[in-house]
Amino acid sequence: MRSARRSKRLALALVGTLAVARATLTVSTPAWAGSSATQASASTELSQHDWTQLGKIQAQHSVLGIADTGAVLRLPAGASAGEKAKVEAQLPADAHTVVRTSRFSQSQLDRIQKTATARDWNSDADKYGLATTYDATTDKVIINTDAPASVTRALAEKYPGALEVRQARLESQRTRFGDAQPFWGGDALIGSEGSGAASCTAGFAVKQKATGHLYMTTAGHCYGLNTHVYSRGQNNGWGNWVGQVTRRNRDIDTELIQNTLTSAGYDSFIFTGGLASSGATHFVHGTESPSVSRKVCVSGSVSFNHCGHPISNTSYSICYSGGIDCIKNGQGFLYDRGGTYPTYNNGKLTQGGDSGAPIYTTDDTDSAAWIVGGHSGLIYTSSGACSCSVPHMVGVSEYAIVNNLGVSVLTR
Repeated sequence: MRSARRSKRLALALVGTLAVARATLTVSTPAWAGSSATQASASTELSQHDWTQLGKIQAQHSVLGIADTGAVLRLPAGASAGEKAKVEAQLPADAHTVVRTSRFSQSQLDRIQKTATARDWNSDADKYGLATTYDATTDKVIINTDAPASVTRALAEKYPGALEVRQARLESQRTRFGDAQPFWGGDALIGSEGSGAASCTAGFAVKQKATGHLYMTTAGHCYGLNTHVYSRGQNNGWGNWVGQVTRRNRDIDTELIQNTLTSAGYDSFIFTGGLASSGATHFVHGTESPSVSRKVCVSGSVSFNHCGHPISNTSYSICYSGGIDCIKNGQGFLYDRGGTYPTYNNGKLTQGGDSGAPIYTTDDTDSAAWIVGGHSGLIYTSSGACSCSVPHMVGVSEYAIVNNLGVSVLTR
């Protein structure tokens, strides 16, 4: 499992460096490209007067772009020596700006950026965010996206050497308190039909192996069977209808919500914002079994996203008082309060309403999640070392959900 995860991380790392695309650039220069760019050294900081003058030059001479340091000004491909001389004569004396000719004409640059944002170069491309800009320093089109390398490779190969793909997080300000179909994990949920105002958190999307039906997980103690579940606003009001609880397993404190009106009600993203107003997300790229000392994150609708929690027990069983909801047969795990020097235990804890929240790990790109489990509750145990009660957060392992309910975690 861990070795497969490492290979997936490597694939994601290629998004930021575009190592695959760069390795295939030993080809003849295509018709749309011109001479290669020569990077200039960074300039000193420009004055407002200098930037105003560069802006006038850009408008007068069809300049493609100016480096954010002001060190490079790019004329379109095919610009004459006379045009270049005119621009150089108008440069501010203290700007230290060099004039270069781009490999692109304006129409070529427009076409590349239009193709990129059309997102029809891969069947999954429109599932991810993407932004483009032209970088005058490198003379490349910069693609900022949260898509993995397997998706962006087709675009990079279409314009070899012309693009630089960079991993980014794009926020539309869609939040866990304002989610809409297809719903994502980490969403704030509230039930009806006898469950009162009880609220929990959506976990992650799963797919029934036998039928292909999609479900959203949450904690089994949250709602009753057949309960209709809605998204929750910050004032606890009801929002969009998310689905209906159609399956429960009270031996692993897990239930499944199904959108009975459509087959595409859920998607493989989880909200990971640290604030109520944040639309930050991770896409689910895989799963990871709990292991001692592995540090995990949890993204709840009350305490929001927090990380650095070390797993301290990977075979835990618990039954809560006042009900029949349990995690039996060692299918649970404990993860503890993380923190910073000097106490190392001063981090956040989950709170009421976080039940069901996705527990996950991430990688250096901080855009993809590997599901470790779903949040269940808290337990306080006595500690002889400090004669005090020590809190532990309780999770149900992803493999327990997968094996007991015959589902697979929805990934991309």
